[in-house]
Amino acid sequence: MIGNSCRSITLKKGQTMCLIIHKPYKKRIPSDVLHRAKEINPHGFGVTYLDNGQTKRKLSYKGIDKMLNTDRPLVAHFRYATVGKVNLKNVHPFNVNNRTIIYSNGTVDGFGNGHESDIAHIAWRVLPKLRKMDWKPFLELTPTRFCIVDTKSLQVQRIGKWHQKDGVYYSKSNCFYQPITHPPYSPKNWVYNSRDISYNKDNQMTRIAVYGTLKKGYHNNHILGNAKFVGCGNLSDRYPLEVKGLPYLYNDKGVGEFVEVEVYDVDNQLLSRVDQLEGHPNWYKREKVMVDMDDWSKTMAWVYFLDDYTPQDVQFTNSYQGVDTLEVDPYLPNFTL
Repeated sequence: MIGNSCRSITLKKGQTMCLIIHKPYKKRIPSDVLHRAKEINPHGFGVTYLDNGQTKRKLSYKGIDKMLNTDRPLVAHFRYATVGKVNLKNVHPFNVNNRTIIYSNGTVDGFGNGHESDIAHIAWRVLPKLRKMDWKPFLELTPTRFCIVDTKSLQVQRIGKWHQKDGVYYSKSNCFYQPITHPPYSPKNWVYNSRDISYNKDNQMTRIAVYGTLKKGYHNNHILGNAKFVGCGNLSDRYPLEVKGLPYLYNDKGVGEFVEVEVYDVDNQLLSRVDQLEGHPNWYKREKVMVDMDDWSKTMAWVYFLDDYTPQDVQFTNSYQGVDTLEVDPYLPNFTL
């Protein structure tokens, strides 16, 4: 509770989507970091230059490398849509008043709807009702990262846990490209079924089980285009799956439901791409679990768990099968990892 003006507002734990980069004067954003930021956050871009307060918003990422490859100090945002449509209206930053704008990395429960994002709701309808001195303690009630910019004084306030690398500040670390070397596939660690494929030394294969937007019919399934579909099943143990626009699977065995999954065999290169998409091991962490296949066989597969606490008072589900609610506008470019 923050002051008298915020007595009835409570923030729940947020999820860390999107990416904010705060680049001071003469610092540089590495090209591989910029490439990664665009790949995993394809739903809009905003930038504020901290030498004159100018702000630009775009749905297309065309030309942004040139915009960011500069000595000018700036704050940039790469959006991954979770709440609200993919359109220019929901591209960060959002105006709080005639001089203050706000960027966020994360979602906050209880704010926003299918048309207006959660941070837009907070910027337009919540913060203006609070005293400015209460903004920071209010926003700190959630682990979501924020960046507040005063476009007149050009002062920047970062809120939440940030990562600093070579003098540049990042709201999330999964933009740092780290080549991943995967150990060879080891048959002795697996329980085979009739769909098992042949493995050879030139193309080692790994089995993964996916439960969210990598499934057939959802917007990230194209990433698995070269993978071999093994079949459908359920995790053999209960795990808590929460769906809030996107699915979040917590590594809390015995809690929740027997989550429905699709099983694929992928080569090392594709596994590395999925690891990067999921932010393994910095955000999601991949662990091997047993899967009960629909044909009554069992198999082991890698599953990506959110390395976070299991939320309380949440109704968990066994399947992510709702509408793929991003509602992408037809003119939005299709970024392929």
